[in-house]
Amino acid sequence: MCGRYVSPGDWAIEHFWHIGARKSERWIESFNVAPTMQVPMLCLTPQGELELVAARWDLIPFWWTQPKPPDFSFNARSEAAATMPMWRQSLRTHRCLMLALGWYEWNKHQQVRGRSGYKTNQPYYHHGIDNGVLAIAGLWSTWFGPEGQKVVSCAMLTRDAAPSVAFVHHRMPVILPAEQFDLWLSPSTPIKQVEDAVALSREDFFAYPVSTEVNNIRNDSSKLLKPVEIVPMA
Repeated sequence: MCGRYVSPGDWAIEHFWHIGARKSERWIESFNVAPTMQVPMLCLTPQGELELVAARWDLIPFWWTQPKPPDFSFNARSEAAATMPMWRQSLRTHRCLMLALGWYEWNKHQQVRGRSGYKTNQPYYHHGIDNGVLAIAGLWSTWFGPEGQKVVSCAMLTRDAAPSVAFVHHRMPVILPAEQFDLWLSPSTPIKQVEDAVALSREDFFAYPVSTEVNNIRNDSSKLLKPVEIVPMA
């Protein structure tokens, strides 16, 4: 599963999607985004306008009745989303694009020592071959808590890993090409076309090892993207 990624700042978002004044949030590039953090999300307003909003990365379905949000709802398996209660309504009518520059994954077959000497899996950074902004297929929901608080949240869809990154992990985010954006965001798109979009998602990625500093969510700088040499455990 994908539990960390790099999100773009305002300039990259505006340059790629040309949304300008239609956004309601300001964003600074973040190099170590983790679940439950606020992330930039593109969706359509009820009037059909593209909007950039802040969302909690860990989806709370609109029907949720517990005071505590569900656990581990930041990833949705694309193969099961259409039938699972947690995801199916959002897949039908509330689809979004989660904006990223790349994502991290850990290779369980490569054990290394972290900064404090502990054993850990080797982290890798994955990005597009062109190093451009990525549009991750996402689901979103609006939930009202027991005190009436409004929470907008999202989850990213995942799929079997593309051959270019499967040596690190068997799963990856569903990342859409530009020609699928409008189809994906429109709530009127038939579910068959939505599923076809997932099947046509991008596979042109590259991965390289990075420092275990990414394991700590308090670390958030461009230094996390610097390639490192893998030093296997003795």
